[in-house]
Amino acid sequence: MKFGSVTVLVLCAIALSPITAESVCKDAGCSHSCITAVDIPTCTCPEGMVLGEDSKTCTVPVTILMGMHREISAVTEGEGEVRSLVPIGTTAFDFHYNNKEIIAFADNNIMRYSFAGELTMPKQPSAIATPTSRVSSLAVDWIHQDVYWISRQRSAIEASSLSGNSVREIIAVEGEESSDWNNLVIDPAAEKLFWLGRKGVYSCGLNGKNLKSNITSWPVDAEDIALDTQNKLIYIIGNYGNGVNKVVAASHYEGTPVGDIVTIGQSGSKIYGFGVLGKY
Repeated sequence: MKFGSVTVLVLCAIALSPITAESVCKDAGCSHSCITAVDIPTCTCPEGMVLGEDSKTCTVPVTILMGMHREISAVTEGEGEVRSLVPIGTTAFDFHYNNKEIIAFADNNIMRYSFAGELTMPKQPSAIATPTSRVSSLAVDWIHQDVYWISRQRSAIEASSLSGNSVREIIAVEGEESSDWNNLVIDPAAEKLFWLGRKGVYSCGLNGKNLKSNITSWPVDAEDIALDTQNKLIYIIGNYGNGVNKVVAASHYEGTPVGDIVTIGQSGSKIYGFGVLGKY
């Protein structure tokens, strides 16, 4: 703009939407945050999360609980270090996901191990109940806040509330029918218990009523069972009749067979744990 012989330069500030770090990370497909080096964004995660295989999505790392050498240990995804959580003397345990607690049989009691934050060392444990004999398997009812267990010497199923009231007997059957009970699992929503015994898979209600044996005896020599609670299916792992291969088979809760799911490994392979991710 010129006024006579004087030239005036007028600078106008134009308001533009700045490219923020957040928008850069979003454009790069990062789920949370990123850092930029040589104009190339690299996705990063907040503390307590890990970067997924796509190098963009942050997820909470998976922690696996294991019964090893009669103690409960844990290993977290991305770390690799196995850490001891509950000391030696544990023969059965389950995890209460909502309360972030381990419920375990240790020191002749059903014990409650609570965690304030990450699964490192638990707070001082508290005793819930004292079973009438050694426990071979237990299962937590996260809906009704109870714990059920198989009392091995008695071949009975007992229970207590997680608040620690007295032990109540759910079911007890004398003789060969009740021998070798193990691998107790629960569907709290359906109010059903399932377990393995000499006559295949057994079931009853949470009150002990409607006991059924031999819901399915296939595969032969069943070693463990797991539930798909969404689709109401029982999965059983064991040996084929020819004793060569292991098979995972499935049936509906009432016993109607679904059939073989997969054949795996050799019959001599020992199964130390078994779980099912349902058809979601």
